[in-house]
Amino acid sequence: MPLLVTDHSWTQTESMVFISVPLKGAKKVDIVSSDEYLKVHFPPFLLEVFPSELVDDEQSSAKIGNGVAVISLTKRTNKLWEHLSISTYDKETKREVRERALSKMQEKLAKELKKGHPTPVSLCSPQWLKKQAEARRVVSADIEELNDLREEERNPDWLKEKGKYVKPAPINNSSLSPSL
Repeated sequence: MPLLVTDHSWTQTESMVFISVPLKGAKKVDIVSSDEYLKVHFPPFLLEVFPSELVDDEQSSAKIGNGVAVISLTKRTNKLWEHLSISTYDKETKREVRERALSKMQEKLAKELKKGHPTPVSLCSPQWLKKQAEARRVVSADIEELNDLREEERNPDWLKEKGKYVKPAPINNSSLSPSL
């Protein structure tokens, strides 16, 4: 069972709502947003907001940085709200709103995938997986080439230090000029 976030804050203008959520050292943050729902999940913490009024999800945004998620929701109707979230929904209504939000998000991801935009879904495509496998082969090949080096020779600091004492080879200017 997730722990509910209670230390978030919010401010508003006539046209926007800004929600600030401290992330408590989270490594992964999952944000789901729709016109009538917002979820910020960073295990084991969860914030759910059922906005007092409808918002324009297409014009809204989220930014994560410095240990805080700042969600900017664009209001559909320019007016000040008395409360951030509707608290009178029963469990069934909340479930229905969540399901609609997830369905809209899946539709949006499907559209982005058709347009060729990278999404979490498209990152599992066969082409992407082939590119990843090839990159791993190249990295593995580089590692195998290092096996014949002594441990100290693999250390970049040792190589830099060693380079200070190596006398540069003289440049043969005749090899730079074109042959006639």
